Amino acid sequence: MRKVLFFVIISIIPFTIVGQNKGNTSSFEEALKEPKKVKSLHLVCKDTLNLMKEAEKLINLESLYLNECKLESLPIGVEKMKNLRLLNVQDNNLSSLPLQLKELQKITVVNLRNNNFRNFPEILLELPLLREIDLSGNSKLELSKATYALTKIENLDFLYLNNNDITILPKTISNFQKIKELHLSKNPHINLIECFKILSQLKTLKILALANNNIRIIPTEIKLMLQLNGLVLDNNPNIEIMESIARIGQLKNLKVLLMRNSKLNVLPKNLNILKRLSVLELSGNNFSEEEKSRIKTALPNTKVIF
Repeated sequence: MRKVLFFVIISIIPFTIVGQNKGNTSSFEEALKEPKKVKSLHLVCKDTLNLMKEAEKLINLESLYLNECKLESLPIGVEKMKNLRLLNVQDNNLSSLPLQLKELQKITVVNLRNNNFRNFPEILLELPLLREIDLSGNSKLELSKATYALTKIENLDFLYLNNNDITILPKTISNFQKIKELHLSKNPHINLIECFKILSQLKTLKILALANNNIRIIPTEIKLMLQLNGLVLDNNPNIEIMESIARIGQLKNLKVLLMRNSKLNVLPKNLNILKRLSVLELSGNNFSEEEKSRIKTALPNTKVIF
């Protein structure tokens, strides 16, 4: 599980980075030569059948990737990998998870991005160390029921709900006890007014991602989000920057603001409201050299990135 460092979101490192360590291999044949040394395995789709026979040999495997394999069910054998910490099965056709998954008591990260889940797989409630879940790209997911179930995961602090056709956030989200980072990007019809009202009740929430949401203006209700330390607004090219910056500036605890690739060419003349920022990320925009210089001069104690 990655540590929560506010500067990390400058690069938005995917949570799967925890699996990229020594012992990383994508060859099942190579993995079986010294199976006890393998920590991370990116399995080729054709080897899923072999997994059933050989899984018990991978006794120290911590990260398993089964991506883009058109899987409709999780291969038999995964439950034998008792040391597994990360399970990444994104980009498949899964709609459920097997009960045997409860055998993986050390799991901390589960990536179910871009599958066909309608119902939240409640077997995940049996994993006591689970802290990070990616349910992005499951547009059929019954979000109200899913968030109710998610509130039962005691240690959940990272949640990804990108690209799920969200319009209104379920009020049950306000019952999360430890959530620190929430991703709601690629939900262009989300009601931000109601969103901020609900999320303002999450006192542990530190980072909120709203990239690619076709935001035109940040509503005044953003002022309720005083707990935020990081805000991601990348790829919102139609945003009304002057009024939005004025409202964002009310967040007294905000330290990191990302507004990359949003076709910006100018910021407000008075940037005093952003002086509390440690990092302002503006790369991929259309600022002139003169405007870049002005912004950096106005924010001498802020790391401004173009």
